[in-house]
Amino acid sequence: MIVREKPGFLALFFVYQGSIAPRVLPQILLIALLSALLVWVHDQYPQLFPELSTSSFAFIGIALSLYLGFRNNACYERWWEGRRLWGQLLIQARSLLRMSLAYRGEESERHKRMARRLVAFAGCLRDQLRDIDPMPGLQEWLSDAECWQLERAVNRPERILQMIGEQVAVEVKTGGFDSVTARNFEQCLNALSEVVAGCERLTNTPLPFAYMLLVHRTSYIYCLLLPFGLVASSGMITPLLTAIVAYAFFGLDELSQQLEQPFGAGDNGLPLDAITLTLERECRQALGEQHLPAAPSARDYRLS
Repeated sequence: MIVREKPGFLALFFVYQGSIAPRVLPQILLIALLSALLVWVHDQYPQLFPELSTSSFAFIGIALSLYLGFRNNACYERWWEGRRLWGQLLIQARSLLRMSLAYRGEESERHKRMARRLVAFAGCLRDQLRDIDPMPGLQEWLSDAECWQLERAVNRPERILQMIGEQVAVEVKTGGFDSVTARNFEQCLNALSEVVAGCERLTNTPLPFAYMLLVHRTSYIYCLLLPFGLVASSGMITPLLTAIVAYAFFGLDELSQQLEQPFGAGDNGLPLDAITLTLERECRQALGEQHLPAAPSARDYRLS
C-alpha cells in the first residue's frame, strides 16, 4: 500500500511511485500514436474525415464514466472490507493474548504457546491469501508435531485456531479456566474464524467477469474511436486530448482491478506484512523478549 503525503502542484505531475500511469502506459501510447497517425492522414486527405459532432462521444463517455465509477466503488468496498477484517483479526488476537496473560501469567508455558500460535495464525492466513506456502515461516513458532499436523490440514489457519481451542479445552479439564472464561476464549476464536471465512469469500468471489469484460471492451472501443471524432475539429492537439482520456479510463480500469483483490502484494494491496509484524511484536513482548523487530514503516512510500 502506498503511504505518502499529497505532493505539491508541480511534483503532482512527476510522481512515479504509486502512480497507475506506468501500468497503463502501453495503452496510452497506443491511442496517442493512432491519433498522431490520423492527424497525418487528415492533413494529406482531409476529405476522408468529415467533421463529426462530439455529442455522441460525450454521451458514451458519460455512460462509460458511470460504469467505471460503479466498478471502482464496488472494488473499493472489497478493499475496505478486507482492511476491516484484518483490523478485527488484530482486535481478537490481542484479546486472546491479554486473557491468556491475565489467567496464566507471563511465565506460563501455556501462555507462551498461545502467543506463538497467534503469530503463526496471522502469518499463515496472510500467506494463504497470497498463495504462498506458509510452512517455512511457521517453523519458528510451532513445534514439529504441530507443523506435521498443518502439513496435512486442508485449511491451515482454521487448524491453528483448532489447536488454540484444544488448548482452552485442556485448561477447562485441568481446572485452569472456568466455564465463563472458556466461553470468552471461544467467542474470540469464533470471531477469528469469521475473519478467515470473510477473507476467503473476498479471495474466491471476484466481481462478475462479464461485467469486467464489458467495461474493459467499452473503454478500448471508445478510446480507439475517439481520435476519428476529434481529428477534424482538434487537429494537432488530438493526440494530447486522446491520451488524457485514455489515461483516465484505462487508469480507472486498472486501479479497480488492483482493488478487487485487496490481499495482493501490489502497490494498492493491503499491508498484511505490516499488520502481521505489529501482532508479532506484541506477542514477542508477551513472551518476554527484550529485543523486538523494528516497527513496520514504509520503504519508498510503500507499506507492504
